[in-house]
Amino acid sequence: MTAAYIEHRPLASNPHASTAQHAVVVGGREIRDFKTQKEAAEWAKGQGYSPVHVARERHLQNRDIPDHWRHYQF
Repeated sequence: MTAAYIEHRPLASNPHASTAQHAVVVGGREIRDFKTQKEAAEWAKGQGYSPVHVARERHLQNRDIPDHWRHYQF
């Protein structure tokens, strides 16, 4: 199955910037937004996306760098 990434929105380079929502990104496209990271990850998992990656930090969301992500296990 295709991998899903849960990213903070809006995108920011400031580590102290607030998060308005969390986007589920598949194949480089945002497909759905949620209020919480957990809601977004649970939805992606329920849709069959695997693995589901969650951004470790607000300002580090480069999909090409594995250290920016953790696998959603719940």
